Amino acid sequence: MKEALDMTQAVGPVERVLHLLICFQTHGDGLSLTELAKMTNLSPATATRLLRVLERYEFIRRGPDRLYRLGPQVMQLGLAALQDMSLYEIARPHLRQLAEETGESAHLGVLLGESSVLYVDQVSSRQAVQAGMWLGRTVPVSNTAIGTAIQGRVDRNGYVARRDAVEPDVSSAAAPIYDQSSTIVGAINVIGPTYRISDEQLAHIGTLVSEHARQISLALGAPSYV
Repeated sequence: MKEALDMTQAVGPVERVLHLLICFQTHGDGLSLTELAKMTNLSPATATRLLRVLERYEFIRRGPDRLYRLGPQVMQLGLAALQDMSLYEIARPHLRQLAEETGESAHLGVLLGESSVLYVDQVSSRQAVQAGMWLGRTVPVSNTAIGTAIQGRVDRNGYVARRDAVEPDVSSAAAPIYDQSSTIVGAINVIGPTYRISDEQLAHIGTLVSEHARQISLALGAPSYV
């Protein structure tokens, strides 16, 4: 009887902490204490105590704007889990090859919630000037190359190309990845500075990205590639 009571007392705080973390799935741009308390039906005092624990273990961080965001510990756990996933394992060598073939940075992204794409792997360009570190970042699904690709809205060549979508002077080409049920489970892209990528080069990069996405999809068991 005492063990059951202890379990009940322990589950409550754990559920509240997990509920707080889940709030960030669709709010990657940050949440205030008031917003978090309202979303989880917690008092501000209780939310503050739980957030302090999460902050201590780096599951969340609080910025100068006083908004809470996911911290590095969440990314480390996520990447550790992804290493056991076939998508991550199969895509990794293709990212290396894409980076080698294009001279630019290659990435793997997965859908986060309904409106964001999370970059979960990256092979960086060897060039001194590159598009920067995207691993762990999120971008909108709308109006981005990788977001449009993950929605399956590609052109007849199987890829999406965008310039200056997320950051100025940055160009990207992306293509979707399908699983054995022909469901899109992610997308890969190549990102580089616009001044270095002509229209012809961007089209060539898009073709390469599309082909590697096709190979990844087939390795995942996709019965056909559209």
